[in-house]
Amino acid sequence: MSDPFADVDAASPEFIEIMATALEVRAADPSMLPVIDGYLDRLAPPDGGLIVDIGCGTGGVTRRIADRFGRANVLGVEPSAALTGKAWSLAGDYPNLKFQNGDGAALDLADGSADIAILHTVLSHVADPSPLVTEATRILRPGGTLVVCDADFSKAALGLAPGDPLDSCARAFVAGSVTDAWLAGKLKPLAQAAGLTVAHFDTAIRVVTDGIGNLVWVRMAAARFVTEGVIGQPLADALEAEYHRRAEAGTLYGFLPFVTMIAMKAER
Repeated sequence: MSDPFADVDAASPEFIEIMATALEVRAADPSMLPVIDGYLDRLAPPDGGLIVDIGCGTGGVTRRIADRFGRANVLGVEPSAALTGKAWSLAGDYPNLKFQNGDGAALDLADGSADIAILHTVLSHVADPSPLVTEATRILRPGGTLVVCDADFSKAALGLAPGDPLDSCARAFVAGSVTDAWLAGKLKPLAQAAGLTVAHFDTAIRVVTDGIGNLVWVRMAAARFVTEGVIGQPLADALEAEYHRRAEAGTLYGFLPFVTMIAMKAER
């Protein structure tokens, strides 16, 4: 089953809109901000330095990086032309922020030109993450920093009981919208194979108990099932309504671990 995040522009306009909305919602969700700020707190880019956010999507996290490090230059690179356009439309007036449509495995940047490279929830959506890690390493200056933050989708949950239909949506989302749900345990060897030294590795749990932070799991799974003829639109609508009912009733419980790895390129 093809992961739509791996080739966004191949998806239907309706799916692209769902994905774009989901990326913006997640980047601003209060349950996600501690994960993002957790690694930003560990970074110290030099004045005038370059931070490259590879696979930046609509730029939600990229904008947060530009806001945090106002004296550094921030470049978001995104392979989807549709999402790059949305990133520019949402960019605001940050003087230190730019976006570029490009392949994360073949960046239009010189060797050693970046101080920090970030892969935020990217590698779980590619079949082979090695080229992206190798390319991120290439553009880093000696002593530069690579940050990888991704979800451990193998443990995603949205249920209250065995057979819960919303939990089935979570599992269907992972099966249809994630390329490697088991990426987390492979990150350290990926960094080491690229010649990097892992300086920090930790986990954080994103728990969603209100709002629409996990609604994308239901929407994307249900939309795919409707397209494939598995269910009808009334059931898709009912699943989304049930999500909102639980959010209002206080019984919503979404669970997803995140891992963050910070690795360093050797000094000269």
